[in-house]
Amino acid sequence: MTIEQVIEKQMQAFDNRDIESMMTVFNNDIKIINFSDNKILIDGFEECREMYSVLFKNSPKLYAEIINTIIFENKVIVHEFIFGRNGSDKKMEQVIIFEVENEKISKISIIR
Repeated sequence: MTIEQVIEKQMQAFDNRDIESMMTVFNNDIKIINFSDNKILIDGFEECREMYSVLFKNSPKLYAEIINTIIFENKVIVHEFIFGRNGSDKKMEQVIIFEVENEKISKISIIR
């Protein structure tokens, strides 16, 4: 898979709240980081699975609207609006930097 295909699969799984499909694109050592302070929010595959499982369960109307995407080397930068997170009616704007290695997402940095 190309990095574009990896991220497309992740985005489709997110919008479908499909935990099994979602987890197939993550590296075992996946890290999710808060970009502003470099704090690790999620460290490893099982923490990632748990976080997305809870999010999908609590967010029946969850979906992302992509505003812009930039591909640079092994990184995909996505500017998006998220709707329905944890049942909220408000849209949330964020930028996600996905780092892909060997057809798996190894790191996600979140800017909110």
